[in-house]
Amino acid sequence: MNNHSPTIGTRLYAQLVSLALWQKTIWVLAALFLLQAHTAQAASDRGLLLEAQKDGQTVYLLGSIHLADKSFYPLREEIERAYKSSDALVVEADILAMESNAALQMQVMQESVYPPGEQLKDNVSPEVYGQLLEWLNQRQIPEASFSRLRPAIAMITLSLIEMQARGLDPKAGIDRHFLSQAHRNNTQILELESVLGQIQMLNSLDNPELYLQQTLEQLSDMDSFVPRITSAWKSGDQEKIYDLVIREGLDEHPEYGPLYELLFYKRNQDMAKKIQDLSGQHNTLFVVVGAGHLVGEKSITELLEQDGFTVKQI
Repeated sequence: MNNHSPTIGTRLYAQLVSLALWQKTIWVLAALFLLQAHTAQAASDRGLLLEAQKDGQTVYLLGSIHLADKSFYPLREEIERAYKSSDALVVEADILAMESNAALQMQVMQESVYPPGEQLKDNVSPEVYGQLLEWLNQRQIPEASFSRLRPAIAMITLSLIEMQARGLDPKAGIDRHFLSQAHRNNTQILELESVLGQIQMLNSLDNPELYLQQTLEQLSDMDSFVPRITSAWKSGDQEKIYDLVIREGLDEHPEYGPLYELLFYKRNQDMAKKIQDLSGQHNTLFVVVGAGHLVGEKSITELLEQDGFTVKQI
């Protein structure tokens, strides 16, 4: 078994809501992903659910699983109960609304690809592009599917394809589970970010070719990472989630510090501030975000505690 930490693409993929299979539908990515389990065990899986309280207001924080399968349902009763008792659902981005918005889909597509006449191979080294071509051949994917993708988008997209090849499905994600309920029942849905903003953030990464190369070289690490993160989430182990999503990657690749600053710490600050503002307008909120945003130093959880919230895991 490979003992290296998971690829940068895998870590990005595990935490971001973003873009795109380049076929008929744009798929939105995001946070943690789990292997299959027996249905009888699903309701007893603890998951990562936190309760934050301040001045009589309650904010439930659910660590998100954006790819799963039907064996993860039903969720633990405490999770469903927390959702049903809340005034509004808060998500990183409303992916169902995006899927019915053709104009937004077109904007996402335009942000994700190079303009006509410019191609990915013109913006990365021949070595890296050769590695990508080798992977495309192995997966029997036409080169044209990736030829105009920007490097960071290509990195996330190939990670998505690898996850789907392991039997995981974005349609079974926990965020989608609650969004479907909210849309069906006309529950208020509030966004902490936007799909378009996340695409733009990905494209702002410094030296995205480096992260694409690292992802291509370490794709096999997904085979060891997925069961480890699965176990950590099922047991609700905050420390292990933090180790897998953040600490191990930074220890092995300190040069990626600016990337983690952008993808985690800056976003945590922005999302925590918005949660604080929204909590002043609602008695109870149910927040679904990538689990990596809720654990460790500089997390949303820590920032809410600094703002006077009392937080406990339930």
